[in-house]
Amino acid sequence: MNKAGIAAGTLALVVVAGTAGAWYTGTRLEAVLQDSVRKGNEQLAAQFPGSDMALELVEFQRGILSSEARYRLALPAAEGEEPPVELFIKDRIEHGPMPLSRLTSLRWMPVMAVSHAELEPSAALTELFAASREQSPVVVTSSIGYRENITGNIRVAPMVVSEDDIQLAFSGLHADFATDTRGSQVVMRGRVDSLKIQGQAQIDLVGGEFELERRREGEYGLYLGDGRLTLDSMAIEVADGPIMVLQDIEQTDITTLGADGVKGALNYQIGSVTYGGKPLGSIRMDWSLSRLDPAATAVLAGMYNTLSMGIEPSDPEAVKEQFTGAVQQLLEGKPRLALDNLSIRTASGESRFKLGVDLSQPASFDLPPGLLAEQLIGGLDASLTLSKPMLSDMVRYKALFQPDADAAAVEQEAQMLAEMAGGMAEMMQLGKIEGDNILSSLRYADGLIDLNGQSIPLEDFIGMLAMLSPDAGLEALE
Repeated sequence: MNKAGIAAGTLALVVVAGTAGAWYTGTRLEAVLQDSVRKGNEQLAAQFPGSDMALELVEFQRGILSSEARYRLALPAAEGEEPPVELFIKDRIEHGPMPLSRLTSLRWMPVMAVSHAELEPSAALTELFAASREQSPVVVTSSIGYRENITGNIRVAPMVVSEDDIQLAFSGLHADFATDTRGSQVVMRGRVDSLKIQGQAQIDLVGGEFELERRREGEYGLYLGDGRLTLDSMAIEVADGPIMVLQDIEQTDITTLGADGVKGALNYQIGSVTYGGKPLGSIRMDWSLSRLDPAATAVLAGMYNTLSMGIEPSDPEAVKEQFTGAVQQLLEGKPRLALDNLSIRTASGESRFKLGVDLSQPASFDLPPGLLAEQLIGGLDASLTLSKPMLSDMVRYKALFQPDADAAAVEQEAQMLAEMAGGMAEMMQLGKIEGDNILSSLRYADGLIDLNGQSIPLEDFIGMLAMLSPDAGLEALE
């Protein structure tokens, strides 16, 4: 046999084997889809308890090389008496092991199937399809491997929405993801080029990117891991006035599970803020949570997910009892909430603030407010570094926001306020001066306040705070 005959024979064998494999995949596919729908509903019930969200395979047409499927996703209406919102999804599924779309894109690794799913037009989605110029607002392409791994991408179409006096222009979203049929892990990375909102104010967001990696851990099905969201810039313009621009915006988070419970950290930062082209400064804020009971955290997270969709619970009293029970269980573990850092930097200085609160289980939630707060807060610690030059800069910004203000008067006010703040802090024994900074620290435990190293009964400290009212401050200066 010549080389051409060998090549033709080899090609024929590959085609026959591929067709046979595709046919075999097609015979298994419906059962695989039904199992995926069942697992998906289990995940919906776990992540959105009480929402009655449900996915259903309503149609399946098997072919040799590909099949067609149709799903219905029922979303409860925001109002309890309204009928649920039904969304339909059509799905063209190429059979493995070598789907044509992968061959044409030079991806040779065998897979079970490639899914091309998209939202169908419906009465509930009329406005959304109009905004996306009648193309499907959401398209998901995914490859399902023989080890139940899933990789793919999500495309949200560009949209323009006009309603009343507000217009929204969205550039669209592209994201790649990886998961599996059990939903045990989710990894996603995506980008939004721009979002513009025009109304009484104009807001322009440019260059948004996000990364997400979550793993389902522990017996309570908590999704733990880390995430990151960045935005190149956000510009805000009101009534054709000067434009405020926030640049290098970043949010990161991480959640872990250890022997002492769930820990979480959430960090925000704005690299620079300008107004009318003139720099104002930068901001950073870091939060943390620790010693969270995992069972209670899972209950509260599920309730938050459901309520965040605007769904009213069918039994509000049962939800209230469930919430109260979860909060009590959470407090039994003595969780800690901390603002680990709030820093504001201007051209002349930086101020920083920290606050940590240790919570405890009170004897009852029906106690008088003062006694409830005393039992609820097991401990508290705070520290403040207040930069006097930064305070002066903040007053100087008055000249930016009020162009008609007298520059000399603003400068005098800036200097006076910084010195007055330092004098008041020392006079009231709330802080001490160290260089250009006003320093203050506070700790609370067992009904006693430690303020800058001085022990003060709680009642005396409350009285001291009462003296900080504006009238009391003016009288002290006089």
